[in-house]
Amino acid sequence: MASQFIAVGLITAGGYAVLGWTGAYSLLLGGLICAIPNAYFAVKAFQYRGARAAQKIVRAFYLGESIKLLMMSAGFLLSFIFVEPLNTIALFAGFIMVYLAGLMALMKLRTGK
Repeated sequence: MASQFIAVGLITAGGYAVLGWTGAYSLLLGGLICAIPNAYFAVKAFQYRGARAAQKIVRAFYLGESIKLLMMSAGFLLSFIFVEPLNTIALFAGFIMVYLAGLMALMKLRTGK
């Protein structure tokens, strides 16, 4: 989770240097559209522990994933409606790069390398 927010900061700073202000805030929005819903899911999905809470855990996973997808959809929708000018390619690139940063952190955590 923290790796995604670190990636947002790094991507935004690099984007400002390469793409300018519009590209930087488009990358920032795309990264946040990915990172904030994922953080919500992590908190929601892992709020219960133990075998006795198995049904609550499953319910929390489904609810967390559903709300995460709604949050992502709303983030893109609001960006397209209210942000002018918007670099659409940078918006999606920020989303994808932050998503990949989370996957790489997960793989590193699992392999221990």
